[in-house]
Amino acid sequence: YTTLFRSHVEADHVEDRAEQLLAMTLRLTGLVEEEIAAVKARKLDASTANWDEKERLVHAWRLEVSRIKADPSQMSGLSHTRKEALKAAALNLEAQLQAHERALSAARTVTEGLVRSIAAEIAESRSAPVGYGAKGAPAGGPRREASGLTVNAKA
Repeated sequence: YTTLFRSHVEADHVEDRAEQLLAMTLRLTGLVEEEIAAVKARKLDASTANWDEKERLVHAWRLEVSRIKADPSQMSGLSHTRKEALKAAALNLEAQLQAHERALSAARTVTEGLVRSIAAEIAESRSAPVGYGAKGAPAGGPRREASGLTVNAKA
């Protein structure tokens, strides 16, 4: 897909430019959908797949959308059908980005919960005695190994 896109200067006319923007939007949406599926499948390296392509597409898409917002006349004469296709694709991309955020948030919440549970279990099994009894012996049984455990629960 990335070889399909030409710079805005090279676009022959408004329909060609709109076609390029639509193709970029659809490809970005597809890449986001693939990453959502990978996150849901707990594939930890999901965000690194197609990284270079995503970076180039996002940059090109953002620049093109910024140019059009700055000068909407660049799209004057665009057919109603093409306008509607662009709007639908942009709305779908936005919806997929929101779904992507939710998937990442859910994965982060699960991961942070697991880290907290593991840390609590380790801390409990390796804790020092609570205090000493009347005769100077540790209260609550034999002394267990203390641990200097530090956990960063952020995933």
